[in-house]
Amino acid sequence: MAKALAKTRKRYTPLDLAYSSSVSGALNQNYDASYQTYDPDRGLVPLEILFTVRATDPKKVIDPGIINGKLTDVRWYENVVDEAHNITDGNTAYVIDRNGNSDSRGKLTVKKNTPLEGVVLIFTAKYTDPRNGKVVNVNATISLGVTVSTDEPLRVKVDYPYGQVVDPTENRDIIEIDNILYRGDEEYEGSIYRWLKKEGGDYTAIEEGDNGITGAYTGKLKVPCHVVGKRLDLRCVTDVLPDLAGVNLVSKAMISDDWNALKSGISTPGEDADGKYFAIDPGMLYSAFNSGARDVFGGKIKYKPGQQYRLSVKWKLQGVLASKGWIFYFVYADGSKDELYISKDQTSIIISSLTSATGKTIDRIASTYGINTYRANLYDIQLVEYHGENLVEGRSKERLVNSSFIHKFTSVPAKNYSIRFDKSETIEASGATSRSFQIYDKTASARVSNITNVNDGEVGVIIVNDGIDPSHEFGVIAYAKQGLGGGIAKFYNLMLVEGEYTDDAMPAYTPAADEFVPAIADGGERWQELSGKEITTDHVLSTQYPRCNTEIVAPSMILDDTSLFEASVIMHSSRGDIANPQLYWSFPWKDKTGAVFARGSKIFIKEDQFDNGEFDYSVDPVEGLNEAKWAANFNGIDQVLRNDNPSGIVPWGYESVRTHVIEFIATAIPDEELAMLVQISGKLSSGIRGFAFAILNNGKMQYRVGGSAGEFPASLVREGTIDILPGKLYRVEVDISLDGTFKARVNGQEDSLVTKGGANYSSAFIGMGGTTSANFFTGKILRYIIHDATSSIYHEWDFQPTNGDRANMLKNKNHKGSVTGNSPLAPRNIPEIDNVDPENGFFVTI
Repeated sequence: MAKALAKTRKRYTPLDLAYSSSVSGALNQNYDASYQTYDPDRGLVPLEILFTVRATDPKKVIDPGIINGKLTDVRWYENVVDEAHNITDGNTAYVIDRNGNSDSRGKLTVKKNTPLEGVVLIFTAKYTDPRNGKVVNVNATISLGVTVSTDEPLRVKVDYPYGQVVDPTENRDIIEIDNILYRGDEEYEGSIYRWLKKEGGDYTAIEEGDNGITGAYTGKLKVPCHVVGKRLDLRCVTDVLPDLAGVNLVSKAMISDDWNALKSGISTPGEDADGKYFAIDPGMLYSAFNSGARDVFGGKIKYKPGQQYRLSVKWKLQGVLASKGWIFYFVYADGSKDELYISKDQTSIIISSLTSATGKTIDRIASTYGINTYRANLYDIQLVEYHGENLVEGRSKERLVNSSFIHKFTSVPAKNYSIRFDKSETIEASGATSRSFQIYDKTASARVSNITNVNDGEVGVIIVNDGIDPSHEFGVIAYAKQGLGGGIAKFYNLMLVEGEYTDDAMPAYTPAADEFVPAIADGGERWQELSGKEITTDHVLSTQYPRCNTEIVAPSMILDDTSLFEASVIMHSSRGDIANPQLYWSFPWKDKTGAVFARGSKIFIKEDQFDNGEFDYSVDPVEGLNEAKWAANFNGIDQVLRNDNPSGIVPWGYESVRTHVIEFIATAIPDEELAMLVQISGKLSSGIRGFAFAILNNGKMQYRVGGSAGEFPASLVREGTIDILPGKLYRVEVDISLDGTFKARVNGQEDSLVTKGGANYSSAFIGMGGTTSANFFTGKILRYIIHDATSSIYHEWDFQPTNGDRANMLKNKNHKGSVTGNSPLAPRNIPEIDNVDPENGFFVTI
């Protein structure tokens, strides 16, 4: 009998590292802006920070204790872990204790005062595990802050709620950077944020929605984790407006996120023929703000003493009420009130406005209701400082002109009018030298005023001629150039008022009547030039995989009649075992010669791979799926894979629970209603049973469980609530019970389900990438699996070649990885199906 050999390795449980900080001095300093002094002054009283690091072996192979004396490569950084921010021994503002083997090794002495925006100090070191010689990374952070004693200086407060490092295995979609501008200890109301990203050696502007990035116009930037890549350099230029004239003080987030944070369901997004809206429950809103005793905008708006404001609302009711519905009202400091309400039968869209009383100070804006039977659809809302009636009709915030009427009189013009704009741009040059305005007699086709030429920031006065015919029609014309006609220009903050004003006395800009402008956080004020007070802050995000121990699970011995056995990989991290490691690593399996013989987190080894009764093999995980994993790459236009006569495959309703699994990467979210990933239906004696995975145009998953037409009166189709982001790898699993009810998981996280329509199936088929004529998917499908709990029923399409044979890429496999091939997929509209090219074919690698 041949001698059997086996190898067994010892795997040590990772050490538990615990950090405790000891501080001699104050982490936070007080800064007196008037005298520009710090208390305490670190030039006189340095700050000492020591992180004491203790290591504990859960298996007690080594004794627990402080390991500072054994740390190597001790480093401290300011804000970012890179060489540019490394605190070197030549930096006289700090002293790092690197001496000997004492427990104080790594102590940092801070001898400089903290900048007003604060600083995060990052401690890193390395420790060699005495049990196996492996190097363990040590890191800890501590923040130093400043409290400003007056409201004079502007400063940026930086925070990273989830850190600066993305761990791909955490199943977290978003990483956030907070870069908020403060005046003193309060967030500055007139702040503007410009976010940029580094591409090559240059920084380019980020617009809202770029690569799924949101908050591009706010101090809170949210970046999808997959966008970070290995490193993402970002820059925020924070600036201030000279004043708040013309600024909409109410953002979309204030009437959605903020209200719903107090009471879920106050504000529900929707869309109809009139546009996108928020359906508001006035009763819930009233209760959330203490029955009108609190400001409905949460105190975020600082009402100026004696300043008039205009509140404008675009809204309608969802049904007729018995009396008036939703009500806003100004509550003044003297206790008096003015109200704005929607009439009881206002079921068509309308714009309503209310201007606060002259000479009074608003204490708060409150909300109440008359009758709450139906919700109100809120299409837009605006609160602006009111400095006088702007006679410009239509758009005045950004107005494109080409010999255009900007105001048409309904009565005889007054004697004088004044006009001003903050900035202008020539869109199409035609000898443009300056901008000009005049009053024109439309009836007589003649000018009836002077031509006033106006430059940026200056006031022009239009003087009407004497003796004009009161029966004629008149209007104000704006020209892009001096004289009549020629050129196209854009005006910003265009203001036309009755009367003659000098530059100093001209009323500040107010948007035109019925004009809605976006709030700063919604993209308003983007044209604003830098003020000279801007603060630039750089941020660095990066991706770092967790330190893991790799374990191979495989039999140490097999019987001589075993022809095939399974080997799989488990990744052990300090947070526990990683679920679905194939989403984050690739696994090339190598024999003792170093040749790759298989890839994947689970493989099957054949008996004929043994040499003299033994087989030595290893696996070395590769971060980021750099090793080849094949996928079908659909163009989103007309390409599908299909089988119209699958062999005995039923997606649910037969014998036991069926689990459906799909792995995919969406290149784009569909513009149409949905994009179909996979559809499958099969025949039972009782009827047809079908199921499909789809992505909706709102970026959510749809799970389309169904049967024969009319068989199920209650809809079985559900919409998920987890956002699907382009470019990210997803594994979606659905367990369907015998009665059609089901649960869904996206990358291991349960997807909450909402009822969404119905689905009927009439024949047996399998389809990927779309239907036969519509709902086409743009992206890559890596695999689709349907199985039961025991894998006695198991069908998998993974597009992987078998033993180098690419002819099997469209055939289904069993749970052992062997080709079954009884339900192969056929290409439609894929002429390059045979072009198996890692980058340019229909089959590609990721």
